Amino acid sequence: MTKKQFKNNLYIVKWIDSCNSPNFWEPISKMKDPKSMVCASVGWIVKETSENIIIVPHISDINNKNSEGDSCGGMTIPKVAILERIKLK
Repeated sequence: MTKKQFKNNLYIVKWIDSCNSPNFWEPISKMKDPKSMVCASVGWIVKETSENIIIVPHISDINNKNSEGDSCGGMTIPKVAILERIKLK
């Protein structure tokens, strides 16, 4: 991905994720109803397949024309979990 593409691929991605149950023993009859949570990630979508995206919040060496840059903090999000993709300018 070129530096120009980095500028054109900045997004907020809203996605649904699992929630943990309490980490202690409890009667099943007293368990709360299952739920999920909505998360938001901001970054550059650097890789995409038919099933997943990789979004990264940090890219290094962006002013060096001879460098592709390294990324840090990348996360794979399954597309079935994505609720919304908002392109940023």
